[in-house]
Formats: sequence, C-alpha cells, structure tokens
Amino acid sequence: MTGWEAELDFARTFATLAGQEIRQIVANGYRVEAKADRSLVTTADRQINDRFISAVQERFPGDGVQGEEASHVTGGDRTWVIDPVDGTQQLILGIPVFMVSIALVLDGRPVVAVAHNPSTRESYWAGHGGGAYRDGTPLTVSAHDGVTAPTTVSAAGTVASPSGLNADGLLRVTTGAGFDSEPRRFPWPSVFSGCKVAEGAWDADLYSGTAAHDVAAVCLLVREAGGTVTDRTGADQRYDRPVNGCLLSNGAIHEALAAEWNRVYVPR
Repeated sequence: MTGWEAELDFARTFATLAGQEIRQIVANGYRVEAKADRSLVTTADRQINDRFISAVQERFPGDGVQGEEASHVTGGDRTWVIDPVDGTQQLILGIPVFMVSIALVLDGRPVVAVAHNPSTRESYWAGHGGGAYRDGTPLTVSAHDGVTAPTTVSAAGTVASPSGLNADGLLRVTTGAGFDSEPRRFPWPSVFSGCKVAEGAWDADLYSGTAAHDVAAVCLLVREAGGTVTDRTGADQRYDRPVNGCLLSNGAIHEALAAEWNRVYVPR
C-alpha cells in the first residue's frame, strides 16, 4: 500500500485505454504536423493529451495538468504531468518504443508514475514508497559499477554528444580498465530509456533536455526500483517545471557520471 492507490489506478487505466486508442489511430491513419519548434506532432499526441485533461477534471477537479501539447493550470500543489506520446518520431516510423507517460507530481516531486507501451502493451508503474513494477513484476536497478562489471550508459538522440556530453569520456570514467565496453547512443525516446534503467537492463540514461514531461514518470520509476535521479549536475530538482537535464542511474555510477557531465557541459 502506498497511499496513492486511487491515483495510480486512475493513471494505469487511462494509460491502457490511451494505448488502445493510439493503436486504433495508427491503424486508421493520422495527421502529422510540425510545431513551432519544428518537432512533430500527430493526431494521437493531441487527442490523448486533451482526453487526459478532461479525465483529470472529472476525477480530480482540483488538480492541474501539465502536458506536452496542452495544459490545465489550477494553482494547486498537485500537478499531473503527461507526455501523450513520448517518441512521436518513432511512432511515425513504426518503431515500437513510443510510450504514454503519466506522473502525479506533488510539490515538485513525482508520487505516482505510469509508462505504457501501446505496441507491446507493457505497463510500468510506481507509487511513492511502494516500489516499481512492470506488469506486476517488481523492478530492481542493476548493480553494475564499472569496476566489477561493465556498464551501459545511454545518451539518447540522433547526435553523438548532446549538450557537449562525451559519452566515450563518461564510459571511461565509469568502467574499469579490464573491460572493453562501448557507450550507447540510442535513438530511442527518454521514457523508454528510463524504463530500461528501472528494470536493470541499462545502467544509466542521460537526458539533456528541459521538458519535465519527458522524465517525471521515469524519475519515480527509477527511484522506486532503487536507483538515483538528479539533474545533470547531481542536484535534486522539481518535475512540474522545466528541468536542468536529468541523470537516471543505478546509483553505483551516478556521482562519476554527474561530475563528468558537469565538466563537459556546454550550455545551448
């Protein structure tokens, strides 16, 4: 029991239904448009975001919603943060790693998190103090420390070194000389990557953006799985406003990663 059962049930139910709706939209055809920042948005992004605002207003009328495509501000201390489709480019390309991401943030800290993959129908969820799960199976981050075991560090994106991040340099910091490891630069979205850290498949993921909706849910998932989440410098931060990057790790390599990222960071 976490004390957040009602909110968690609400978020899990909505995410599952949203996954069904996204599959229908993809099957029936959808529009793709470019936003002002030149990123892409589809019918699914906008439709799910709007539907979530309506669902929150009906179920938790005093709560606010911060969404990638639309928001509903109430001024209260509870804010639902949603990315209706994290990985819009992957959805368009048919790569099954796009996810619905929902978090309830209380005074800046995520207390409920759900991430659902419409393609595989996998669901990840967590409530503060209650652990993290994938389809009911408890999750635990890896124990790889780069000294007794090699590490996998993900820096997602299409460019090799986001915000001046040298993934090769990071790996040299966190991997002992006895291991021949390689950095990973996965062109996969941040929620998918964060879930991989939470389930122990990857050891760390570095998010160089500023959007809270990209990391609010996976922040709680990784923490409840036993990992560590901070901004890029290693400091705590709020997840109901723009973030200063995000470092999600198993904890064993977190300090070294934050120190190296801070050293090589070049502000945009």
